[in-house]
Amino acid sequence: MKISELFGKKVNGTAGKSGYVLSVFANGNKLEYLVCADENEREFTIDFKNIKSVRESVTFEEAESQYAAARPLRLGRPVFDCEGLYLGKLTEITCDKNAVTSAHVGNKKFSAEDVVCGDAVIVKNSARIIKSDVKKNGKILFRRGTPLTGEVLKKAQKQGEYVQTNLKTI
Repeated sequence: MKISELFGKKVNGTAGKSGYVLSVFANGNKLEYLVCADENEREFTIDFKNIKSVRESVTFEEAESQYAAARPLRLGRPVFDCEGLYLGKLTEITCDKNAVTSAHVGNKKFSAEDVVCGDAVIVKNSARIIKSDVKKNGKILFRRGTPLTGEVLKKAQKQGEYVQTNLKTI
């Protein structure tokens, strides 16, 4: 599930309450609750544990929600690497089973464990990023700045450039 698909989505409670999603809150990498508004613009919250389904609209079981020490997930925040270099803007956050799995910066995808979100997003030292283009026969296989993920390593292995790809992250 992509976070951007939740913003503005209709919500319908099992007891008749309805509205739309204003924002998503998370505590670390765990999704906590949605802040929603009804037709009169009164805000209410929905705990992720009370959500029954997310399809055309969000269906939830109406229950008392508790505010946790969570922060809003906002797209469009600037993203920097650990050396302070600007990587772009946060374009998407991907979730699976109420947990953040990855953050997207343009067409680059970083594991949730490798990023820290605040007023800006910082990519940790542990994230392996290709520091110069990986080339084979004059053709660029992977561009500088690409995160070294499992799927990138598989592609590199198929092209016979596994070692070069690993070395370009040092």
